[in-house]
Amino acid sequence: MPSFSHSVELSQSPEQVFPWLLDEDKVPQWTSDLQSYSVSGPLGKGAVAHQLLNVAGGLKLDLEITSWDPPRSAETRFETNGVKVTSGYTLTPNGGGTTLTQTMDAKASGLTARMLIPVVQGRLEKKLTQDLERLREVLGS
Repeated sequence: MPSFSHSVELSQSPEQVFPWLLDEDKVPQWTSDLQSYSVSGPLGKGAVAHQLLNVAGGLKLDLEITSWDPPRSAETRFETNGVKVTSGYTLTPNGGGTTLTQTMDAKASGLTARMLIPVVQGRLEKKLTQDLERLREVLGS
């Protein structure tokens, strides 16, 4: 899967936006199809965020936080159905606000996974785009 990225302009500073990216109380407010969300351990590098999505009969994802640099960036990694996914957030100051960019890159580890990626890629890109737009609405930007 080629990398995918989407950016939104937010009126809040990176310091105000960053907590919304992975915090247990905030993620459910802007993430679609989310049935449950929790974080094991203190929020930061090495913690694991557990998501249960109302997709495909219930998709459970364990996202390991692999990079944590508040308020500039964060990165998570997870694997599902033979697909290794890296998702990153970059926050760039923009005047008094923030440009928030989410990137996602997926690598298939087998034939079945390679066949699965084109099937889900469009839906996943649409979901991520809609979720970032919802975050902008929640923040009132």
